[in-house]
Amino acid sequence: METNIVLLAPLFEILNDIQPLSEKLKLLFIKHFKIEEVKKGKVLLFEKDICKSLWFLCDGLLRSYHNIGDKEITSRIMYTGHIVISAGSFFTQTPATESIEALADCVVAKLSFNDLQDIYKRFPEFNYHTRLITEQYFYKQEQRLYMLRKHDAAAKYNFFLENYAEYLKDIPQKYIASFLNVAPETLSRTRSKLGKS
Repeated sequence: METNIVLLAPLFEILNDIQPLSEKLKLLFIKHFKIEEVKKGKVLLFEKDICKSLWFLCDGLLRSYHNIGDKEITSRIMYTGHIVISAGSFFTQTPATESIEALADCVVAKLSFNDLQDIYKRFPEFNYHTRLITEQYFYKQEQRLYMLRKHDAAAKYNFFLENYAEYLKDIPQKYIASFLNVAPETLSRTRSKLGKS
């Protein structure tokens, strides 16, 4: 239980910034969240499976991706402090259109869909937290879609640096290229031109 308290402290900070949590609600989170160690390369969710949990990324790096033909398209990169779900699958309890994979060894706190529904019923005020977090999630997705509409590879790469520079060395170039929707060769040339390796 003490480990849960320490590892969930950053999540409580995020939630308290939105609106202070009651002690009873915190204790319920501590009870329901399960701490797991995830090895690099492990897939937390496979495409076509139902996302039955959300994860708080206590430490590490994850990516979500989907398959188009024989290509893997990286759609999101998530780092320490992220709340991780496959949104469409989680909210509707239908098959996911993406997979979620660990890019590094990770520590996650896992909460089941059913436990979250129980929390909503017992603490209706928590719906407010979720609404604001969901709004932020969709805002970030909108930013990425706007970035993808840009034709200039340098502008796309600068977007990546503004948001993920700290993780540059931890993410394979092929995933960065896929995330930015550019060919790996184009990304390599762009990085050389910008003098950033």
